[in-house]
Amino acid sequence: MSSDSNLQLADNTPILVGTGQYTEQLPANGEPALALTPPVELAARAAADAVTSTGGHFSAADIETIATIRLFSDSAPVWSCPFGRSDNPPESIARRIGASPRERIYSDAGGTQPLQLLAEFSGAIARGELQCALLTGMEAMASQRYAQRNGLEPDWSEHFDPPLDSRDAVTQMVSPAELNSGLYLPAHWYALIENLRAHQRGNSVAVHKVQMAELLAPFNDVARSNPYAYFQNRYSAADLASEANGNYPICVPYNKLLVARDAVNQAAAVVLTSAGKARELGIPADNWILQLGYADGEDQYLPQRQNPGTSVAMEKVLRACFERAGLGQADMDLIDIYSCFPCAIEAARDALGMAATDPRPLTVTGGLPFFGGPGNEYSLHALAEMVMRLRATTSHALVTANGGMLSKHAALVLASNSPALRRRPLDYATLEPTVIGREDIEAVPLCTAPARGTVLSYTQIFERQRDDVAIILGETARGERFLAHSTEPDTLQQVLAQSPVGRDVQVEQVQGRHRFRFGY
Repeated sequence: MSSDSNLQLADNTPILVGTGQYTEQLPANGEPALALTPPVELAARAAADAVTSTGGHFSAADIETIATIRLFSDSAPVWSCPFGRSDNPPESIARRIGASPRERIYSDAGGTQPLQLLAEFSGAIARGELQCALLTGMEAMASQRYAQRNGLEPDWSEHFDPPLDSRDAVTQMVSPAELNSGLYLPAHWYALIENLRAHQRGNSVAVHKVQMAELLAPFNDVARSNPYAYFQNRYSAADLASEANGNYPICVPYNKLLVARDAVNQAAAVVLTSAGKARELGIPADNWILQLGYADGEDQYLPQRQNPGTSVAMEKVLRACFERAGLGQADMDLIDIYSCFPCAIEAARDALGMAATDPRPLTVTGGLPFFGGPGNEYSLHALAEMVMRLRATTSHALVTANGGMLSKHAALVLASNSPALRRRPLDYATLEPTVIGREDIEAVPLCTAPARGTVLSYTQIFERQRDDVAIILGETARGERFLAHSTEPDTLQQVLAQSPVGRDVQVEQVQGRHRFRFGY
């Protein structure tokens, strides 16, 4: 019996009906596959699989909107690509799969973009403005870096004239003070969160590193059974905590294998339609996946949060998502927590009220350190995996996403169109997806000219071609926050010897930046 006949979904109900994923490894012999495939080609392959997976009479010609998640190389200079780019990624994909969309979107940056775009399209479908959309994402950072290392010059340039809604730099995820501090990779910001959480638990760096490794080892187990995972080597918790075998330190407290790894060639795609369009095209009702709850939101800049070790926005987003679904975390059979860094996983687990001993896996993909960290589009892979796993089941699933520095958050609860569940989908027609914004959260003031303070958190960045640098997040006696750095050898040695959290520092202004030393 068709589950559709039991639920009688309204024609304007947004449903997920198809998914595709594609992973292209660089062969072990060092010669790249397929002549360094451009990222839009990877996305087209995932998109073609997504179209096929819908069933019925659906074809690429039915797609009205194609949205593509912004590439890392178009998100920040540190990841820029010297080999050219498509100036219209959605059109590049459309030409390859035979689609003629009326709308093409190239998203803003950030790890929440896949879920936020899904919510945007779901609202358009619920209001009768759209019937079918394709959401795509891709990264070819592994091929890009291979080419850069080996002096190759692939031409990834493509030009198309159709209009493009390009949403670059819509939101700023870090403050000018942070950009001026010496922090430049996400790992550096998350290290500030991680070291503060370690201090709050009374952990030394060594103890905390072991706990991070124990948290991530089960993620590695999942990745090893996932054919789309980019990194499938077996690692024990001891391997992850060790600095042996190429697991070099990036910054305190992170080794290479404890963080998201973006040197991947991966792509994903999902197809979203209205229930009416799915009926018209004969898409089997067992392939329909419903959205039961959704919310997103944004926190204050990291240095200005009351507790920089967590995120009140994350807590509110998760709470609102479950309230809208009429469910709780205990009802979730499948979970994928955004896993860019260990502290992001633990902050989400805490916000969900999940015990560390909960037997449910926290990922369906293997997570960003092992499945791979394909830029801004990782959560699209989690979504694609959930859609396929939920078909013809009575399970519930949670997908979370995180962008910025534990700054932007999104959460989605999904279920199949099973008559046994009798769940009503979320009413997107009147939904306000965003439940909290930066402006809703009180900001701790910044000090523009600190002279003295106390260390709240810290990291030390290990550089290959310049001096190592220690960076602290400090607080003045008046409760104002500041970031400061030091490259002095004695200071660096003290930072490595023992966590400086709680120590007093003096600060001076040098060439427009704050430099610290210990003591008053």
